[in-house]
Amino acid sequence: MTRMTMKGRDIESLLFMGKIKSVNVEYCDESKKMAKVVVETIDGDIVETECIATRAAGKISVVIKHYLRMGVDKLIIQNNDISNVKNVDTEVEEDEVQDRQDT
Repeated sequence: MTRMTMKGRDIESLLFMGKIKSVNVEYCDESKKMAKVVVETIDGDIVETECIATRAAGKISVVIKHYLRMGVDKLIIQNNDISNVKNVDTEVEEDEVQDRQDT
């Protein structure tokens, strides 16, 4: 199975969209100076960063683990949860349009 490569900030974006299931750090060399963050998505795909400094990979991994432990992925509105959203104003009133034209 091939792994998709992303930047660390893009992997964190996956977290905020509720797409990450688990995270791990893998070393790139035997001296353990370079490592990559490997995440498993809820779809079963594996996504990894390029080899970066071990300290940076550790920080990204810790942030993701903390957010997963806090349950941030449960707070995000996902496609299947959208039917429960109520009181959403989808129509623009005339006053709002006129106010925008005045500025």
